[in-house]
Amino acid sequence: MTNHYETLGLKSTASQQEIEDSYQKLSKKFHPDNNGGDQYFSDLYGNIKEAYEILSDKNKKAEYDNREHTKKTEPVEKKPKSGAPEILLFESDKKTFIEGDTIELKWETRNADKVFIKPFGELKANGSKIFKLKNFNKAELPIRLDAFNSISDKTISRTVILKNEIAEVDFSKFEEEGPVEDYKTEESEQLQIEKESIHSNSFAGTAAVESDDASVAISEESFFSTSGRLRRSSYLGRAILLGIPAGIASVIIQDTYDDTAIGWCAIVMIICSVLIFIQFIKRLHDINLSGWYSLINLIPYVGGFFGLIVLFIDGSKGPNKYGTDPKNRSQYS
Repeated sequence: MTNHYETLGLKSTASQQEIEDSYQKLSKKFHPDNNGGDQYFSDLYGNIKEAYEILSDKNKKAEYDNREHTKKTEPVEKKPKSGAPEILLFESDKKTFIEGDTIELKWETRNADKVFIKPFGELKANGSKIFKLKNFNKAELPIRLDAFNSISDKTISRTVILKNEIAEVDFSKFEEEGPVEDYKTEESEQLQIEKESIHSNSFAGTAAVESDDASVAISEESFFSTSGRLRRSSYLGRAILLGIPAGIASVIIQDTYDDTAIGWCAIVMIICSVLIFIQFIKRLHDINLSGWYSLINLIPYVGGFFGLIVLFIDGSKGPNKYGTDPKNRSQYS
């Protein structure tokens, strides 16, 4: 049987003023008119209204309190309380896969009244699901779990990433064997997202993403990392952007006798040089060369000629081992 005090988020010792305040707050928040007429909020609002009608009437409240105090309670499933949901378990029985593999997911949450797993839709708060992979052509398969507590309006997410061992095969799309429910969920602006840890293996041009069950390589390009690929125009723009403060610092060093100014300018030149070197490595990745080739720049004359070649040569089409094509081209185009 529904506990009307819990529905309003109150203790059984709550005063009439506390009951009134809680009802006004919850009815405004969960009224179906304020939530697009969603059936879930309609049912929730009905429970809130019923609880208020009983607890705000002294006679009905006394009868309800007496009944709750004297009856023998039966074990019932606990409803989530207001607060942040937790993901206690979310794992896959495989870290890599090939087409036709059967994969089992297991999950367990606490204090969540809605659980979504993309791409399967809304599921129970705790459970498992077995599915079979068919026609999946991407290098990685991310599977995300969102656990939602409607009372506190808080969400927590976790992602398992599986690696495709034959990702270069051009399949059409991923689909579950059998009908798959449409995955629909509105993400609140107040979502509290649990970030997965990322660390960079910069010279190799990859970054590793770790979760409870999977650790796979991805190639995400960022300004301060050697991971990923950099197209010609982006490389030239960054080189110019970094060359300007380096050039200004060089002029100041030549025209001043202030040791402090010289020291700061030297630091600026070193930082800019290192950042330009990082961009050059990603330019090498774009033409499918290892970052170690950047050491050629240390050879007088040869290094300058090599730098011009790298600047003007077009990147390899389609994804390579260093990341996706920054021009979003297919290797077959």
